[in-house]
Amino acid sequence: MRKLWVLLVLLLTYEGYAQQAPQYTQYIFNELIINPAYAGSKEILNVNATHRSQWVGIDGAPTTQTLSLDGSSRSGLIGYGFNAMNDELGAQRQLGLHGNLAVRLQMSETAKLALGFAAGISQYTLDGTILRPGNQQNPDQAVPQGKVSEILPDFKVGAFFNTERFFAGLSVANLLKSKEEDLEVTTPRRHFFLSSGYVFDLSSAVIFKPSIMVKEDFNSPTSLDLNAFFLLGERIWLGGSYRTAVQVHTNFSDEYALDKRNAWAAIAQLYVTPKLRVGYSYDVSLNALKQHASHEISIGYSFFKKQDARMLTPRYF
Repeated sequence: MRKLWVLLVLLLTYEGYAQQAPQYTQYIFNELIINPAYAGSKEILNVNATHRSQWVGIDGAPTTQTLSLDGSSRSGLIGYGFNAMNDELGAQRQLGLHGNLAVRLQMSETAKLALGFAAGISQYTLDGTILRPGNQQNPDQAVPQGKVSEILPDFKVGAFFNTERFFAGLSVANLLKSKEEDLEVTTPRRHFFLSSGYVFDLSSAVIFKPSIMVKEDFNSPTSLDLNAFFLLGERIWLGGSYRTAVQVHTNFSDEYALDKRNAWAAIAQLYVTPKLRVGYSYDVSLNALKQHASHEISIGYSFFKKQDARMLTPRYF
């Protein structure tokens, strides 16, 4: 019974989590997971893996794993990529596989605009046995007896503009909307992501990079991330993020409790070598879940060729 209660609390806290996009903190270092137009932006072959455990210590809390790969053509005008994702919350699970393609247009000597598209499939699973603890005399008929699953097509589009100092991205995920009444599982809402940032030289050894990210689904309060990072000696990124909810497009009832939807995160990324990067983030919710921190670990590897020597220093975005 306790496990069922925890799952219900999590679902309510996440506003019906099965209809929400997975949460990430270190997307700042790999925007491919939120924007298909990011593919090939570094003009080298990159592999990134992430594991996130949210609200550690709570049964059925969300866990997410991602694996992504992206690169570009020799000319740098075509970017390509691949994403795999596994996201679990209690009785619910989503598996996703996407291929990415981006066309990068040279706007000026230092500026490029990329238009990207991702196509793939997602499998949504609901395990009714977890939601049916013990022997029930009158079980809820809306809860399946066993596991039910749906495999659906999924599409994303995006745009990504960058110079050597500035970047801005806009993307839309879950473009296809399925009729909920035709499915035994719930699927994510359409989500919009807007991100932007700039790089400042504070000294010859210190770079400052502030950025923002807005996540919107037009059915709940807007999610806003405020990020700030310092790159020290071209080896270590140190910084943090503050995540909050704001009312932008409409008013919401007290059930959304905007003042309880805040969190902060401390984030570090280390270039062990010019090719190998490892990262860690520690998230704390500023609400009733503050006793249950979230942890996210990432690892990235870049494959350089001789002609890529100019890129051996860390890329800012």
